[in-house]
Amino acid sequence: MLKKSLLSFILLLSSYPVRAQIDSTTVVQLLNQVATQNISSDIANLADANGAKTRVSYTDGNRWAVDYIKQRFESMPGLTCVELDTFVLDFATPPFNHVRLFNVVATLEGMGQPDQYFIVGGHLDATANLDPNLTWESDWATANAQGADDNASGVAAILEIARVLSDPANGFSSNYSIKFIAFGAEERHPAYQNENHQGARHFVQGAFNRGDQILGAYIVDMIGYNSTGNHHFNIVSNGKSDELALKLLEVNQRFDIGLHVNTSFKEVTYSDHDQFWLYRYKANLLIENAPPWNDNLPWYMENPFYHRESDVPAAINLQQVTKIAKLTLAAVASLSTLLTSVEPSTGDTQPLSFTLLQNYPNPFNAGTRILYQLLFSGRVQLTVYDVRGQEVRSLVGQRQQPGEYAVTWDGADAAGRLVPSALYFYRLTVDDRTFVRKMVYAK
Repeated sequence: MLKKSLLSFILLLSSYPVRAQIDSTTVVQLLNQVATQNISSDIANLADANGAKTRVSYTDGNRWAVDYIKQRFESMPGLTCVELDTFVLDFATPPFNHVRLFNVVATLEGMGQPDQYFIVGGHLDATANLDPNLTWESDWATANAQGADDNASGVAAILEIARVLSDPANGFSSNYSIKFIAFGAEERHPAYQNENHQGARHFVQGAFNRGDQILGAYIVDMIGYNSTGNHHFNIVSNGKSDELALKLLEVNQRFDIGLHVNTSFKEVTYSDHDQFWLYRYKANLLIENAPPWNDNLPWYMENPFYHRESDVPAAINLQQVTKIAKLTLAAVASLSTLLTSVEPSTGDTQPLSFTLLQNYPNPFNAGTRILYQLLFSGRVQLTVYDVRGQEVRSLVGQRQQPGEYAVTWDGADAAGRLVPSALYFYRLTVDDRTFVRKMVYAK
């Protein structure tokens, strides 16, 4: 019976595709490649827009920015393809209902399951619709809307992440594909009835209709202002997407990136992530503060340049943008590969004497089952730890005979208190051999 069960398990494992792997040392090496100077240069170029000093939809500066971003992606030889995703808003005021708008999409193809993909995206257009010196309905075509923070900062971070991950010299290989997208028409605009998020809507609708398998999206929008001396950002997430948010918290701590971040995720819909939520895809928004027009002392003070002509490169906190770029890179690199330094902790393969399976369901909120199989008798210890390495709960601590075992964890600590939503580790030790896996508790 035991041999038959073991054979079934081996056959199950053999049916899984080979996963690209990455270790913590490699992630650190990738993070060290992120260059603040590149980010600064892209922000300055996008803000200037070849002298137009605007990226408002339907302006020359907006179309120049599309071409600039496309050319920047095309300069990265490791990307599989770069393309313009074209759309027309037929409800726009004539003649704009016949004028093309664009998303710029660059793909780094995965080696294992390329038809499934993660997205790192943000919007390329800008606005100055809150500037008290403008009458936006009539001034939008001639105003200076450089949008250095909103959202040249996010696009610059995306370009730098794409450069680092796609550079063949850095040796990064992903199991899943990664798409880097600069969305058009995110900001409200008088010509299209002050609707917003139109580029993301076009892309996500198309992906849904094609049956695309989008594993998750990180939307990077407005990450460059902070006058407090701190480096801070907020995560916007819904319950379905909290696994992505918890990955951000994990890599921020694990790789000592140095950002202050909210751990109680906000659920609001004022950026491109909301289109992914609409079609039940997982997505997070990374933003300097949520909402950006409120104080969050001592970490953040209200952005006085938000949607104004004064949103220029001089106000950008480049160190904060660089850190958020690193954070997003580490998160998507970890999610799209197997991060081997955590799973397992004692080598790249499980010990021959036992097998520890991934808990199910994962993520979970009511309870989860942990299954393992012993080929030999031994002293068994199954323990749950938090990301700081502190013990949360001991689930098993006894000698056990060969066989298959299932243990349920209800999300409570040793005192019976429910733990907060977070990433946790469960470690199985049999005599002197240990294996560790990750699980996500999301209330």
